[in-house]
Formats: sequence, C-alpha cells, structure tokens
Amino acid sequence: MKRTGHVYARTLLAGLALLTLTAFAGSPAAGTKHPFNVAGTFLDSCSCELLCPCVTGREMHMCQGVGGMAITSGKYMDVDLAGAKFAYATALGGWVRLYVDAKDAKQQEALTAFTKAAFGAFGKIEEVKKAKVDLTGSAGKYTLTVDGGKIMTATTEPVLGADKKTPFSLTNTLIPVSPTLMQGRTVKGSFNDGGHSFTLANSNSYFNHTAHNSGTL
Repeated sequence: MKRTGHVYARTLLAGLALLTLTAFAGSPAAGTKHPFNVAGTFLDSCSCELLCPCVTGREMHMCQGVGGMAITSGKYMDVDLAGAKFAYATALGGWVRLYVDAKDAKQQEALTAFTKAAFGAFGKIEEVKKAKVDLTGSAGKYTLTVDGGKIMTATTEPVLGADKKTPFSLTNTLIPVSPTLMQGRTVKGSFNDGGHSFTLANSNSYFNHTAHNSGTL
C-alpha cells in the first residue's frame, strides 16, 4: 500500500464533498451541466486494505486503483449510452486516466463528457483514450481489462458476510455511478500507461452488478 502526505487526502476529501454538496455537479471545465442516468455492472479495485474508506469521504492516504463499468442502460447529453463501457485508473487526489469504449462517434463523445464529469473529483484528468474495455464475470468474481490487459487488468472475488452467502454492502456512498457497493477483494491487478505503473494484490474491491444512479453532471 502506497502512503503519501495529507495534502492528497485533503484534495480527495474536498473533491468528494463538492460532489455531494452540488448533487454531482461536473468539473468547472465541463461547462453546462446535463441530466444523467446510468445502470449496469460496476467494479473498482484499489490498493487499500478491505473496506477502503475513500467512498465515505474520510481523510486517508492516497490510494491507487482501477475500475470500470459496463452500461446496460443510460443517457447523457440526450445520447443513449446502452452498450458502452468505460474504465479509469487513478491515484486519488492526484491524477485520473479514462478509457472509453463506445459503439459510434456520438456515443463516444457523450461517454467522454460523462466520465470526465463523473470522475473529475478523483484528481486531475490527464487523458481520455478510446480503448477496448472488457468487464466479464458475475457475483463478485470479475475480470476487468483494457486493451486485453496491456494497459489495465483486475480480477476480483466477493467477500461474504455472516450468512456466508451474500457480500457485505455499503449504501449511500460517494461513488457517482453506484452509491450502493458490495464488498470484494482484488485477487490481482495491474496498470501501466501514461507514465504511471502499479500492481494490486489481495487488496480492496467494490462491485455492483445492479449499479445505477441519476442526477446532474
């Protein structure tokens, strides 16, 4: 787990608080805000130990992570996002890199704008790339890749609760595309792009196969 100074944590906390106070308002560069709604499968893997507190806005060390979503239905800028996929890599409070996989140029433009607005509070967005994003699996056992794993990969498994059947869950979190999250564990993962490189193993993961949210970004 990589630890850094409090300056990064304060940046993250301020960004997440801003998301809450402005009902998921977009970054200043985004200009006009647009209504959104999305639903699909969401996955996040990071370097924190289990129960990463970043989704609650707690002041913590800066964690590194990757994530993504396969959108089954949704709309942004009056464009249908069904079938689109996106992924991100971040050092929270530092930088963000985004990857979009859309069916056509119109959907790609809307998806690019949506991901920038949704994840801008995670850090400075360095680049948005068109890429092949795959998110496969079920019930917490997922595999996320970007460009076949050359840029990003993460494999996860669920962390079950007392009944030994269902995972722990968190509700009302600050994740803009999935306020409800189930607890998982990252078996392994890696990221290498844009001058950034890190690996993940036996660390935190969140997921939701029925992720959904709506608002304004």
